[in-house]
Amino acid sequence: MRNGLKKGMTVVLSLLVVIMTTGAAFAENTESTSNTQEVKTSKNAQEEKDISLDARNAIVYCENTGEIIYTKNIHERVEPFSITKLMTALLAIQNLPLDKEVEVPREATEIGESSMGLIAGEKVTVKDLLYGAMLHSGNDACYTLAVAVSGSEKKFVKLMNETAKNIGCKSTHFANPHGMRDKNHYTTAYDMMLISKLAFSNDVLAKISGSKVYKMPKTNKSKARTMNTHIGVIEDEENNIQCAKTGTWDENNCGISVYYTKDGLRLVAVIMGAKTATREKDILNLVNTISSQIEGVKVVGKGVEQGKIRIKHGAKTRLEVYTKEVGYAFIPKEASESLIQTQVVMKDDVTAPVKKGDVVGTLEIYAADDLVNKVDLIIKEDVAEGWFPSYLGISNMTTMVICGVAVLIVILYVWLQVAKAKARRRRQKLRKEKIRHMAMEQLREEQSRKEREWRF
Repeated sequence: MRNGLKKGMTVVLSLLVVIMTTGAAFAENTESTSNTQEVKTSKNAQEEKDISLDARNAIVYCENTGEIIYTKNIHERVEPFSITKLMTALLAIQNLPLDKEVEVPREATEIGESSMGLIAGEKVTVKDLLYGAMLHSGNDACYTLAVAVSGSEKKFVKLMNETAKNIGCKSTHFANPHGMRDKNHYTTAYDMMLISKLAFSNDVLAKISGSKVYKMPKTNKSKARTMNTHIGVIEDEENNIQCAKTGTWDENNCGISVYYTKDGLRLVAVIMGAKTATREKDILNLVNTISSQIEGVKVVGKGVEQGKIRIKHGAKTRLEVYTKEVGYAFIPKEASESLIQTQVVMKDDVTAPVKKGDVVGTLEIYAADDLVNKVDLIIKEDVAEGWFPSYLGISNMTTMVICGVAVLIVILYVWLQVAKAKARRRRQKLRKEKIRHMAMEQLREEQSRKEREWRF
């Protein structure tokens, strides 16, 4: 009886240990995939009263300093509309190859509203769908991507909500992958800034959401398509808007999220609860006002030499590199300039021919250990492909010098050999003359001796 009780207690204790260990491991894994730490708001952040906007909600995040620098009703619940598509596109890029062909489901073509004109059964690449989702804000493209990633819209929406929670969104819930109105589809300006910040940091999505036009090849059910952006602030390069996504329901309910860069300053700005008539004016007023009030520390000037780079197989194998533009460090006002450091990073695959103005590296600017800016490094002359010795790292000029020296050595060697030959012949001639002279002397002596003998 006692033995049985002991065995039972042992089993129970073992099960408790397993449960506790598993629970701890699960908690640790959940913590590692979540990032619920709030983004800090700068002590000097602008507020609603500082910048006049028609939009009800707005936020600006400075990527350089890692701080929020403008707020207006940032935690008020709002409808994201088609800005939702940033999350959809990001998850598609993370989970699908861009060249993967996807068959368009019938349900995608029945959503309505904004569309890229997909046809049921049409086979389209993920890349083409992404351009359709961003440039044409296609609801059909987003539904197709959702099914391609998760197998169904319901499962994909679950993935969207899990991702939003993991990046720190506390007041966001998605009900679909495209942003059509639903009582369970909502966010805040703050949460949408977090989503936009992550989306625009993806190189593929940044390129697509910043494109003005895209030519899509023909498919099994459609001729080639040309897509043009519907976002006006992207079209004018002087706006310094690199990426953007709008969301619109009607003239009194819309928003926009943008990525702004100027002189190394990088801002993520979101406005919600806007009007279509003033949306672009609001977002440009917001980023331009904020950027004009931020003072960057000039770290390096334009055209400053930053060392040399090796050019593989080039007529010249080493070239000076220069900063393409002025480099600034945008740091919190309370931070010390002594924390600013730079590091030159050269490309290791620069191969001739190269042209003047080619980017061959970057100057990275750090504040403490945080990368706050990058400045392109360029070359200032063309370099053609070099002769065979360039494959050994020897430039054409060095090759010419080596060949010249080699020719001089050969000439000197020949001259020395000729001089030696002449000297040898001269010595031989002198030796023969000496021998002949000695022979003549000996002959004269012999003749003289004979003459003396005759006298006696």
